[in-house]
Amino acid sequence: MITAMAGSASGSRAATLLTLIALSLGDVADAKFLSMPFTTDFDIFGSGTYGPDGPWQAVGVLLGSHERKSHLVPLEGPTVAVWPTAASMVALHSTKAGGKYNITRSGNASEPFLKITEGTSEDNASALFRFADLNSNHRTSGLMVVDAMTFTNLRFEEPGYANVQATIYVMDSSVITYPNNRTSKPTVGVLGFGRPSDLNFRGTSVLVQMKEAGLISSSSFGLHIASVPLKQRGSLILGGYEENRVIGPVGVFTKTTGLPVTYLTDVSIGYEGATEKDREDGSVWPNPVPDEASRVGLARFMQPSENGIIAIPNPAVPGIYLPPPVCANAATKLPVVWKEDLGYYLWDTTDPRYDTVMNFGGYMAFTFLDSTAANITIKIPFKLLNLTLEAPIVDEPVPYFPCHDTDSYNTGIWELGRAFLQGAFFGVNYDTNVTFLAQAPGPDMEQSVTRSLEPTDRNMTGLPVKAFVNSWRKQWPELVIPDTESTLSPGALAGIITGTLAVVGLLTAVGWFVWRRRQRGRGAQQLSGEQPSDSEMKSVSELGIRDKVEAKICPYPEKPFVEIGDSTVLELDSRSVTSVRTVRTARDLSQFSEAPDSPGVYEMPADNPFVDRQRDKEKEADRESQR
Repeated sequence: MITAMAGSASGSRAATLLTLIALSLGDVADAKFLSMPFTTDFDIFGSGTYGPDGPWQAVGVLLGSHERKSHLVPLEGPTVAVWPTAASMVALHSTKAGGKYNITRSGNASEPFLKITEGTSEDNASALFRFADLNSNHRTSGLMVVDAMTFTNLRFEEPGYANVQATIYVMDSSVITYPNNRTSKPTVGVLGFGRPSDLNFRGTSVLVQMKEAGLISSSSFGLHIASVPLKQRGSLILGGYEENRVIGPVGVFTKTTGLPVTYLTDVSIGYEGATEKDREDGSVWPNPVPDEASRVGLARFMQPSENGIIAIPNPAVPGIYLPPPVCANAATKLPVVWKEDLGYYLWDTTDPRYDTVMNFGGYMAFTFLDSTAANITIKIPFKLLNLTLEAPIVDEPVPYFPCHDTDSYNTGIWELGRAFLQGAFFGVNYDTNVTFLAQAPGPDMEQSVTRSLEPTDRNMTGLPVKAFVNSWRKQWPELVIPDTESTLSPGALAGIITGTLAVVGLLTAVGWFVWRRRQRGRGAQQLSGEQPSDSEMKSVSELGIRDKVEAKICPYPEKPFVEIGDSTVLELDSRSVTSVRTVRTARDLSQFSEAPDSPGVYEMPADNPFVDRQRDKEKEADRESQR
């Protein structure tokens, strides 16, 4: 339960010095956005990654208020890791819960104004602040205060930092119980950019404070969690976004009741380069969605109710939480096995399909209907959904599929957590009350280009759709993807090339036969002195190639010879231009000789009929001349 509190907090600023580089050049007045650092950007967080269901990278912030004395001196102070979200407040673990925040040592904290008692999500307000797996039990308790925090800028331009007063839920107790009854104490907190007033809490949005101070152009942020295993750093821009993190059309959703609402209408399993029909056959969406989901969602968020659900992008939770039986349907198409004792799907790396799913462009596609009635599809490659469970959930690391069938019909809300946001861009402009959702790139993304979001902006620009495939080429080594934007599949392109070569070869062969036959015909005519008959002028296609081939006249009349012997002849089958039939010819080799390609002098047999006929003509001509 939540109760009002009275009391005091005092102490000195924490003495722990942790270096976080605050890079800065130029004037504060020129700044439009602030790029926040991730824990993988610096070694002050150790490995900078977090589990036990990741690995994940978080955002780093400084506790307390700080002032830089020189452009060359980095800010120093106690640094904490947080998940950036659209929540209405900040949530940090106190030293009592194994975290770093100590309310008694903070010289800036207000008096606690709310107390939150420990309990489960069903009977206690601590459910508002849970950021564990939704199918696990996260119990918290603590106090609400307003205290100072400092955001640093990863980039070289001003502002190098921003001091804000944040509404903070200080968790003195925070325990996660997993489905197998193992427990853990999380250390990463939550950084909420929403308005505390949306939940009737004291304080002002940190983005509003930065905008009013002239540090950012609008009360907005753009986020891409990205992938630790694929070594892709995350992106969090306050007052703007990285244009290279946005691919294709951007989904625009009206923000209501303080939540970044989206409307999800389909989930499917597909492969890059597959046909539209294949993608349709890959749908794992229940049709229709149970009435309870649509009815509750419609009542709470005034969204359309036909076969869709309310889905909230939430970086504070690890998995993808969907209405039953979406994940169970997906599992039938994938090499995964359900472990009841763990409450997770595990990848079966021994299944032959595993390599296909990971290396041949496999993805899980999410289709949304935005406020403009446009369908937006976001593909999350399975390489991003190949995450690792570690201790304390399991004794030895094991790969798992982070999809969870979740019964949320009582709330009408499902959530798309960090697993989804590895491959999706998520942003909010609080000045225009819109939520943005778009395809994000793979690890081989294009050069960073940062844009400001203005207070009136209801859309954003990004890269063309082909940038998605380009950013994944190196991760899909077994998949042949054309460099062009052709709609033809690789198989179709190969077929066209093969067919073209076959036709060219056929035409060349036919032309050669026609030319050779005509040349031989001319030679015979010159020897005989007779005009060819109509039957002798038949084309190659009419004559064909017979089993018994007639003798052909040599095209060289000065040295006549006959070519055909007991040789092999290739005959084109009229049923298919790609079929070839072999025919054997039989002739008496004692009468004929075969000439090679190059002309020369060849001695013909004495009984050559062509030579005899020529001699008879010469004798006849001599007798005529003597008369």
